[in-house]
Amino acid sequence: MSISISPNTNKSALKSHAWIGLAVSVLMYWVCFSGALSVFSQELLRWEQPHIADDLNYTPSSIQTAYERFLEMKGGSTNGNIVVRLPTQDLPRARISAEGEAWNISPTGELSEPSTTPITDLIVDLHTALHLPEDLGMMLVSTLGAILSALIISGLIAHRRIFKDAFRLRTGNNEQLTQGDLHNRMSVWGLPFHLMIALTGVYFGLASFLTPIYADTLYKGNKLDLFADIYGSSIEVENQPKVANMTRAINEIRAMEPNTQPVFITLENATKDNQYILLGSQHLDKLIYSEQYRFDSYGQYIDKVGYSDGDIGQQAIFSVYRIHFGHFGPEVMKIFFGLMGFALTIISVTGINLWLAKRQKQDALNQLWMGFVWGTPIAFISAALLGLALNIPTKPVFWLVLMVILIGSLMQKVLVKTHLTLLKMLAMLLVMLPITHFLVHYPNALVPNSVAINIAFIAFALCVWRYRYSRVKKGWGS
Repeated sequence: MSISISPNTNKSALKSHAWIGLAVSVLMYWVCFSGALSVFSQELLRWEQPHIADDLNYTPSSIQTAYERFLEMKGGSTNGNIVVRLPTQDLPRARISAEGEAWNISPTGELSEPSTTPITDLIVDLHTALHLPEDLGMMLVSTLGAILSALIISGLIAHRRIFKDAFRLRTGNNEQLTQGDLHNRMSVWGLPFHLMIALTGVYFGLASFLTPIYADTLYKGNKLDLFADIYGSSIEVENQPKVANMTRAINEIRAMEPNTQPVFITLENATKDNQYILLGSQHLDKLIYSEQYRFDSYGQYIDKVGYSDGDIGQQAIFSVYRIHFGHFGPEVMKIFFGLMGFALTIISVTGINLWLAKRQKQDALNQLWMGFVWGTPIAFISAALLGLALNIPTKPVFWLVLMVILIGSLMQKVLVKTHLTLLKMLAMLLVMLPITHFLVHYPNALVPNSVAINIAFIAFALCVWRYRYSRVKKGWGS
């Protein structure tokens, strides 16, 4: 069975697909690769600080104690909001943050130590904003989501034998055929997932950009009415105590909504006269990140925003985050999302590999692309290693290592040698990372979460080494 598409349409779609892919190749690769890793951001947070005990058994009074101690440490006032992240099954530890500063909270309400996760931040920040200023970066990443949607659709049109070739994967010595089949098979079988990722990714950065357009079109230019329909109408309180009663608010929500999971507490207008409590509680039977319940600073219930029983569009907006990162359902869902994210990464790489192969020549472009593809994970792991061992900032190390690899790739004129050298480096670093983590954090590195992640790194090292061996076996060198 094949889709009936005219040859001219097929040719145009194939051409546009190729040029769009080329235009955003490196940025798309970075976003896809870091996105696959970001699925496991909560596990990586725990891996970075394995000595912080996981504990779901907190009491409202312990959260209140930690909040009051944090407030005292800040001199009794803050600029902006104070946010408390409550322990959940996904991330079973509490922390409090304000003004860019975060502290872990012990089960007894002590501020145990600052929450520092530079390795996870390195990965997540590349995915969400490409290490650019937040507004600019999120806009660019969301634009890449729109471009990915166009690539998926144009690729679908360009592939005329989509159903007939659905199970075809040639793995012989013809590298171009293998790359082409790998690109097309992963694209076809991951189509619904990849389109969902692209469309939800568009939302994060473009939502704020589109707000004025929606307001002008549907609300006669009144943004407040638009925000009220989406985020709930604002509330006004006054003469509030400087220290909020979180204990009462948590107890109230447990009594009102016993089948929900409190996730976070935000003190809006913290330490000001109009301070109030926003408590997010997750409805486990819905995809929304949380319903938001509002209390005054005395802990008295005011109302809820209404995401859990609001219009379908409102519920959809507040389900985007969990759907995009696979943070719903059993733990196996995250593994599925991670694997599908890596599949999308492979698709982005093999697409450019095919274009380079069709040029039938090797030059600086081939060397640079090889450097970007294998240099990015090498730079990630190098930054993680130096961060773990010497507490060196991760982002400068990442970009410095990547630049060195790109320069080295350009200086090495034989593409095969570049490929094999980078694969060897990556495999060795993937083994060094869990060993370093174990030595730095022993005996806390023996907790199940850290053991699982370190085993995963070693498994990836074996996969990379096996892939390198297959290249050598095909006569690519040694």
